[in-house]
Amino acid sequence: MSSLHHALHYARTSTRRGVTALAVVVGLTLTATVLVPTAGADELGDKKAQAAKIADQLDALQSRQMDLSTQAERVGYEQEKASKAVADAQALLDQTNADLDDKRDGVRRVAVEAYQNGNDSPELDALLTSDASSGAQKKSYLEATSGDIRDAIDALGTAQQNAEDDKARLEEAQKAVDAKAAEYEQLKAANDKAVADAQALSSKVQGELSTLVAAEQQRRAAEQARAAEQAQRNAPAAATVTTPNRSTAGARTGGGGVVVAPNPNPPPVPRGAAGAVTAAMSRKGMGPYVWGAAGPTTFDCSGLVIWAYAQAGRPGLPHYSGALYNMSTRISRSQLQAGDLVFWGPGGSEHVAIYTGGGLIHAFGSGGGVRATALEGWWKPATGYGRLP
Repeated sequence: MSSLHHALHYARTSTRRGVTALAVVVGLTLTATVLVPTAGADELGDKKAQAAKIADQLDALQSRQMDLSTQAERVGYEQEKASKAVADAQALLDQTNADLDDKRDGVRRVAVEAYQNGNDSPELDALLTSDASSGAQKKSYLEATSGDIRDAIDALGTAQQNAEDDKARLEEAQKAVDAKAAEYEQLKAANDKAVADAQALSSKVQGELSTLVAAEQQRRAAEQARAAEQAQRNAPAAATVTTPNRSTAGARTGGGGVVVAPNPNPPPVPRGAAGAVTAAMSRKGMGPYVWGAAGPTTFDCSGLVIWAYAQAGRPGLPHYSGALYNMSTRISRSQLQAGDLVFWGPGGSEHVAIYTGGGLIHAFGSGGGVRATALEGWWKPATGYGRLP
């Protein structure tokens, strides 16, 4: 997303300059209209239509990159869990193999004792082999041997089966990791294409057209923000119900997205909330946005949250916006306090930002970075608000 904004930087960072440039264009066009009727007006109209079309394309590319980064964060979280499952399965297999070695030694020990006590038979050779399964396969001969040997062989067979089961479990866990890695690479390839398309488009947007495109994007952002504000003003019309800590109360959909009635029993602002805001704001302007990054200089959206809270003495938060959503308590927009989290997408699956008390601090957009924005108008409306325990 950053590449698109860079291409329109001077127009985005100076609204007054963009408006002045647009006013100059309009003034020149009006003058041209007097001298050459309709020609200048038609030209300006054509350029505005072109600017609107380009803005549509930019919005689509930006949304594409946001969607891809959202999916990448989810896949990264799932890959992390799958990798932990591999580590757990490997540890269990190691423990089982150690038990298997112990049971194999036990078989050898009782077999030798039987041999020394005069129970000499060819069948004992199978018990002395290093192949655990061969000993188990000779179980039919145990009728002529002592109960200790039978018990040892039973234990050996159980350990062997456990080892085989654990090995199969490890292989399945590794397949899951490999599948997530492949999915991640596919997302990366799609994102690279979206970035290239955005760069190609932005290279064509220059001069007067750039100003018109920026003005159109600003108009859309303002319109979206007004719709969100209107939806919030209408919030009392939403049904008010008793809200369990982790559920959504009285939600309805409108121009500003989901409106949530206030939680009647909101928890206190969590420990470290103020420090997390300070830490996150200290990263403002840093970048680029990097999938799976959690600081100290590059981040993805949830990476900034977990890094900021870790600096404030709250380490160990999950690196996925959906997981942060699930562990937080639902509150309404009117109940937001500095350090609370703002979410986008079903179950917080698309994006998360930290509320600063008057706006947001968050990492977003492929190629972008950490930015401070207004609560509304920077993207689509939020779908939920949460307070960490």
